[in-house]
Parts: sequence; structure tokens; C-alpha cells
Amino acid sequence: MLDEIIAFISILVSSWSVYNSFLAIYGITWNKIETKDFSDKTFSIIIPAKNEEKVLGRLLDRMVNQEYDKSKYEIIVVEDGSTDNTYQVCKQYENLYDNLVHCVKLTPSNVPNGKSRALNYAMKVAKHEIIGIFDADTVPRLDVLSYASSVFSDPQIAGVQGKLIPINVRENIITRFASLEELYYEYSIAGRARLGLFVPLEGTCTFVRKSLVQEVGGWNEYSLTEDLDLSIRLVSKGYKIVYVPSIMAWREVPISLRWLIKQRLRWYRGHFEVNLKLRGSKIDLRIIDGALIVLTPIFMVLNLVNYSLILIYPTSLFIVATAFVSAASFVSFITALTISKKHLIEFPYSILSLVYMNFVVLLNITALLLEITRRPRIWVKTERSGKVFTEIGR
Repeated sequence: MLDEIIAFISILVSSWSVYNSFLAIYGITWNKIETKDFSDKTFSIIIPAKNEEKVLGRLLDRMVNQEYDKSKYEIIVVEDGSTDNTYQVCKQYENLYDNLVHCVKLTPSNVPNGKSRALNYAMKVAKHEIIGIFDADTVPRLDVLSYASSVFSDPQIAGVQGKLIPINVRENIITRFASLEELYYEYSIAGRARLGLFVPLEGTCTFVRKSLVQEVGGWNEYSLTEDLDLSIRLVSKGYKIVYVPSIMAWREVPISLRWLIKQRLRWYRGHFEVNLKLRGSKIDLRIIDGALIVLTPIFMVLNLVNYSLILIYPTSLFIVATAFVSAASFVSFITALTISKKHLIEFPYSILSLVYMNFVVLLNITALLLEITRRPRIWVKTERSGKVFTEIGR
């Protein structure tokens, strides 16, 4: 009986890995271009910011220079508990663009997710129906609003996720591995969108309809992954979230092992906490695929079973399970190689990414233990480097 259990779990995890690699490869080849629209769509852009003086100005420069009618959007920067000059940076832009940029300073609070709190507060004062969310380290193209405007012409669409590319891929060894992991996830989302499956909001370069976010209760201030939590609630209500590659932005990945660990533990633990809330909703491929994303940490932890295959050697089940594991590793390597070539990451990192995935498995195990032992939920902001100021795209 033990042989069958070990083989079944190993084959299941390997199949899940191949599935996501297929989605990523399918997403890499997708270059759909939307038509720009300079219509009457209006936007409230919300930027949650805490200790972001290194990067906030870089983002605001991009937002105030959007190729869009300045009377049809506003920028709300919500500063929450900074100990640096984040608020002062915002005020400088507010003084220069007083009809466009607005600075809000929140009073201290003890909720686990300060970003969700900032978004919920800003949504109450936002003037416009379409809410855009940008983390302070994001560097969007100058045409993201015109592309987003065209997508929201469809009244069935509740949310739009833009394409996110690491801006500091080649800054050091850590950023190369972090970029490979994030790009794998990014292209798997593109593949899902191309197939009409579940599209999660990623928390930056994200656009949502304010009325629908309010309908499902806003952003969860007690979730470590508020974007995924909101995505599940919107889709389970029957609303559509779409992914648009032409809405493009760059963002920073962690620059040190310490901050990489902190960020990933928050992400992985947040997946454990997401409540699917499927009661009363129609179960379809999008919901099933969404569940597979939510269960990602579980599948990563189950990778440990592959190390137990030696226990069933040399049975036929061992041969079958080993074949699945080998196939999954090969497909993952080909995916990493394709991503590395596209984003100018050196070849050795494609090979070493297989080792890095063992590190990811370890972090997922740690996240699971934190959840089982009910350790306090703390939303840790990732430290930014702010070193990349190169002129990027339009």
C-alpha cells in the first residue's frame, strides 16, 4: 500500500509541474496586442507606500507622464508608517501636480496587511470607477492607461492584470534566480489567460472595477496575499479577470537572500490562508485552475515524496514514477532555458534553477510550519534597491 501511495503522489506532483511548465511555454509565445483607447474611461491610481523614498519618484514620473488625458485620472499615494522621506517625496509631486497627485498619510494600525488597509482607505476617497494599483517599485510603460481603457470597454470584465517583467534581472545572483521564478509564474499566467483559465491579480499593474471590489468586501486586511484572495472572490462570483500583455510594467525582485526569504515566506504562507469561498458558485475550469494555484505550496511540499522513491526500488512503480519525475525535470529545465534566453539570463542559471527549486520547496515547508504553529501573520514589506533608472520602453 505504501508503494502505491508514494508512486501516486510522485506522479501527481510531476504532472502538476508539467502542466505549469506547458502553460509557461504557451504564455511565452503569446504576443497579443490590444488597441489603444483614449475614451471617457476614468481611473483612480492608488500607490500604497511605506519606506519607498528610493523608488516612489521613479514611479510617479511615469504616472504623471502617461499618454492619457490628465483630467481623466488621479493618483493617490497612501503613505503608512514610513520612517524615511516617502511622504516628503510625495508632497513634492503633489505641489508640482496639485490637480493630479494626492498624498494621504494614514494613522498607525495593527492589521496584518497594511497594503490592504491602504487600498481600502484610498478606494473610499477615489473619484473614479476603475481603480489602478501600483506598488512603488513598479515602472509602467507610458501607455498602460490607454491600453487598460480599451479592455474595460467590455462590461463583463471585473479586473485586468498587466504583464510584469523584473527590472533588475542582472543586478546579482539572487535577482537572477528570483527573476527566473517570477517569470515562470508570469508566463504561466499568460498561458492560462490564452486558454481562458484562471487569471490571478498580481497586486501591481492591476486594474479593477471599484463597484465590484466593494461588492465582494474589498481587500482582505488579514490575508498575506490580498491580490490572490480578491481574485478568487471575484471569479467565484462569476466575474472575469483578464491578462493583457500589452499593459506592461517592470518591477524589482529582492536583491538579497534575506529579503528574498521574507518575501517568499509571505507569499507562500498567504496561499495557505486563502479561502476559496466557492459556496454557491459554479465550478468550472477557471475555478479548478484557481484552486491549483492556491494549492501551489502543497504541491511544492509534496515534492519531498520524490526523495522517497528509493523506498519502492526496484518495483515497476518505481520505474513509472521515476520516468514522470525525470520528464517533469526535463520540461522544467527547457522552460527555464527558454525564459533565460528571452531575458538575457546566463545559461548556467537555467541548470542551477533545478537546485534553486529545492530551496523553494524548503521555504514552502517553512511556510506550512508557520501556519500549523499559528505564528503571527505579519505583512513584511520588501526592501527595494532603487538602483535601476535606465530609460525603459515608453
